[in-house]
Amino acid sequence: MQENSMIYVKEALHRGDAMKNRIEEIRKEKGIRQDELGKMLGVSRQTISSLENGRYNPSIMLAHKIAVLFGMSIEDVFIFEEGESENEIR
Repeated sequence: MQENSMIYVKEALHRGDAMKNRIEEIRKEKGIRQDELGKMLGVSRQTISSLENGRYNPSIMLAHKIAVLFGMSIEDVFIFEEGESENEIR
């Protein structure tokens, strides 16, 4: 199942689909601070903030790590809007 999730992310990014995420929502539901999540994932608090605010799209491996840490599929954490490029959203 995780392999299919990684293919999903790779194909969506290749098409240029816009990506949104539920990281902040899920993190808060689990009572985790940005700095704590960053330490768990091996990234900075600033990276977590940038991910949550849509300023940064994670690598496939980081997206996978986030989904695994939350006990969810990549599709449940990251939402792709087909046909919308990054520039059209902003």
